[in-house]
Amino acid sequence: MRAARRGLFGALLVALLGLTGAALAVTIQDKDVRVSALARIAPYQLPRSTAAPITAYVAGHVASTHGGIPPQLERMKIEVNRHGLLQSEGLPFCRIPEIATATSRRALEACAPALIGSGRFWAHIVLTDQTPYQTHGRLLIFNGRRGSRMMVLAHIFTSNPFPSSFVVPFTISRVRRGPYGTTLTAPLPQALGDWGYVDRIKLNLKRKYRFQGRELSYFNAACPAPSGIDRAPFPLARTTFYFGGRRPLTVNVVKVCGVRE
Repeated sequence: MRAARRGLFGALLVALLGLTGAALAVTIQDKDVRVSALARIAPYQLPRSTAAPITAYVAGHVASTHGGIPPQLERMKIEVNRHGLLQSEGLPFCRIPEIATATSRRALEACAPALIGSGRFWAHIVLTDQTPYQTHGRLLIFNGRRGSRMMVLAHIFTSNPFPSSFVVPFTISRVRRGPYGTTLTAPLPQALGDWGYVDRIKLNLKRKYRFQGRELSYFNAACPAPSGIDRAPFPLARTTFYFGGRRPLTVNVVKVCGVRE
């Protein structure tokens, strides 16, 4: 069995970071690979200078323009604008060994307090000398930790044609200078490439929690409109896809927001 490390996480993160006040469809294409995403958040109006909690719905799809299997996606880098904030202070976290071989149910039993998003995925299983066939399953997103490093853990599980689970860890780094304040990077595991071709996802991202008497949220954003202007676009994220055997593909995502005084 052999299939490429595919575009699930390209679609997921274009969608996750391409948040806008209204639904926004984003399509990027390079040669024979095309990634499409749809995203919307609530609320549309946000504070001008202080990041406030948001809830996001995202959907993504990846395809080859000639109808075959897309090229290998080996690594991703996502740079997030300083006005978007991932906040995990005081939030329980999950470690990879707790969920690496787990079903969705057991992953939740082990790490439900660290859950920050959930949804569904659809995929094609690719077997040697056989026509690819469809399967689907759950997609869970956890606040993660490796040593002292903050991470985002994406857990995939399907029971068809046999129970299979994978974890893709996104390492989070802070950037001191420039318009982007946070970087997420993920080398996609060999196991995912040997399993199948994930082509569509739907995901809800939301997590509010209490810590030391304060109401906090994992996902937050502000609307950095100049004084006197009640809505503004700004570059929210820059995502770079590293495909096997070809040049990297970069997309810049612009957010439009309204100001809540």
